[in-house]
Amino acid sequence: MIDKLKLVVKYIYYYIFSSNRHDLQGPFMYQLNEHVFRKDKSTLDQKKIELLRKQLLANNEVIAIQDFGAGFGGVITRQKSISEIASRSSKPPKYARLLYRLVNYLQPQNILEIGTSLGISALYQASGNPKAKLITLEGCKATSEIAKKNFVLFPDLNIEIMQGEFDTTLPSALAKTKEFDYVFIDGNHKLIPTLKYFEACAQKMSANGFMVIDDINWSAEMQQAWEKIKADKRVTISVDLFMVGIVFFNKGFSKENFTVRY
Repeated sequence: MIDKLKLVVKYIYYYIFSSNRHDLQGPFMYQLNEHVFRKDKSTLDQKKIELLRKQLLANNEVIAIQDFGAGFGGVITRQKSISEIASRSSKPPKYARLLYRLVNYLQPQNILEIGTSLGISALYQASGNPKAKLITLEGCKATSEIAKKNFVLFPDLNIEIMQGEFDTTLPSALAKTKEFDYVFIDGNHKLIPTLKYFEACAQKMSANGFMVIDDINWSAEMQQAWEKIKADKRVTISVDLFMVGIVFFNKGFSKENFTVRY
């Protein structure tokens, strides 16, 4: 993870130079800002998910976690409580609601999430469009089993979880669907794997597809990954929200990079 002091300095720089609603030109970005970035009200579905989060945060059961990602070479198995996982790995409510509003506003039909954890973010995204099909990938068997149980509590949502290393499950998931409208990358937080996932998914994006890259300032490697992704020639619009980055593939847009205060 990036040094905390450097992260604070970068955030201050982001806050000073980020755009507000009056700086955003063009109808797409203005409406996206109004409906997604500025609007933040809880819904009944979100309250149900937050009740589940509260239960997970109170669960002190210890499980064996297989860590395939951030900062490790190979697989490391560690003992963690469900409470600790819910606290550290699940998306905070502010950003979980952001994912919900993105889906609710843009209405993608086929969604892919790389990195399930306990399933909180998948539930938020699927709730944004209950008619959508969401496939979510999780490396750790123990957390994927808990996520499955959590998904059962929301029978109206169409969520499929695939457990296993992403190098195996990602190609299988991509083969299931002709194209994806939305991909959320929240897996191995390292440069090469992140770019690998981006490249694989970029080849399967629909004409109006978009991706969210999580934790773009989590480390120096993630910062490098974000710079490379937003510079990709297939990306037309990129939006830097500091904690997450969003890229759009719509060829009708001009190439522009936005930094928006959130």
